[in-house]
Amino acid sequence: MAVNVPLCVTDARDIRERGAELQRAWCESVLQDDHPPDDTAAFQRWLEAYQVQRRAFVLAGWAEAVSPDVRRRARLIALGSLARGEDLPQSDLDFALLTSADLRLDDAAPDVERFVRFMGPMGFSPCMGNVMGANPRWFGPEDAWMARVQKYAEFPDWANVRYLYMTVDAAPLEDAPQWALVAAQVRGVVAQSRFMKWQMAHLGIRGTVGWGAVRGVRWQASGDGAVFHVKDRFLAPMIHALRLLSLHHGVDALASVDRATSLGRIGALEGLRADAVVRALWFGWRLRARRHAECWLKGQRDAVDLVPRSSLSRAWQEALEEHLRTAQALERLVCRRFPKPRGSR
Repeated sequence: MAVNVPLCVTDARDIRERGAELQRAWCESVLQDDHPPDDTAAFQRWLEAYQVQRRAFVLAGWAEAVSPDVRRRARLIALGSLARGEDLPQSDLDFALLTSADLRLDDAAPDVERFVRFMGPMGFSPCMGNVMGANPRWFGPEDAWMARVQKYAEFPDWANVRYLYMTVDAAPLEDAPQWALVAAQVRGVVAQSRFMKWQMAHLGIRGTVGWGAVRGVRWQASGDGAVFHVKDRFLAPMIHALRLLSLHHGVDALASVDRATSLGRIGALEGLRADAVVRALWFGWRLRARRHAECWLKGQRDAVDLVPRSSLSRAWQEALEEHLRTAQALERLVCRRFPKPRGSR
C-alpha cells in the first residue's frame, strides 16, 4: 500500500489547536507501509517529511508556551535524534538552552516547564535522563557552556564524557551563532582524547548489540512473550559508533546516514560496507517508528521501544538478524580501533 505522507503543518496556532490530531495522522500514515522489510523507500520519504513536522511542533510549542522575554534571551538547541534528523513518533524531548548572561534559570524554569508539558500531546516524552533546558547542566550563556565543557574535560569520568558526547549531537533551531564555538570546543576535546574514545567504545558500546553468534537475537522475556529493545540493543550502538568514528576521522556530518556514507568514502569502516550500515539504520528506524506509532494509537506511552517477537513475520525476523550482524560488526570495529591507552586507569 502506498504511504500517504501528511502535509506538514507549521502554523503555531494550528499546532496548538490540533497537535494531537496531527500526531495521530502521522502515526496512521507510517503504519500504511506494508512493503517488505528491506524496501524502505516509502519510509524514507515519510521520515524526511516527519522531521520537518517535528521541528515545527517544537518551534510552535516554544512560541506558544514561552514568554517573549525568555524567548528573546534564550536560544533553543536540539539534542540527540531531533538534531540528527532521526526523530520518531515517541522520541524523547532532548534540548538545551543557550542564553544571554542576564537570564537566570529560576526565572526561565516556569516557561520551560510549560513548554515541556505543551509538547506531550504531540508525542514528545520528557527526557528520562533530564537532558532538557530546565536542568542547569543544559542551560546557560556561552561562557558558562565553555567552562562546563572544560570542566568535563579536566575530570573525564564516564558520566562527564557522556555529557560531552551528547553535546556533539546538537543543532540550533534558531539563530545562535555562539553555539558554533561551543560545538567546536566539544568536538576538539573528544577528538583529541584517546581515553574518551576508548570510554565510548568500551563503556558505551561494547556488548550492547542484541545479537549472539550462538543464540542469535537476544530476546528479553516479558509478560506478553519475548521482546526486543530496538533502541538500546540495535540503533543506539550503531549511532554511537558512527559518531565516535566521525569524531576520530574529522567527519562533520550530524545525520547517521551521512556519517556512515562519509566514513565509507574515506575507508574508515574497514571491511564493513557503508551501504550495509545504511540499510541497517533504515530498517531499525522503520521498525522502531512502527512500534512507536502502534503504541501511540493505543494510548501506550511506556515500553515503546520493546518490539514483541510475535508482532514480526518470519521475513521481518530474518531481516532483524541480518542487520544485527551488521550492528555487531560495527561494534567490534570500534572496540578494535580504540583500545585502552597505556597508563590510564
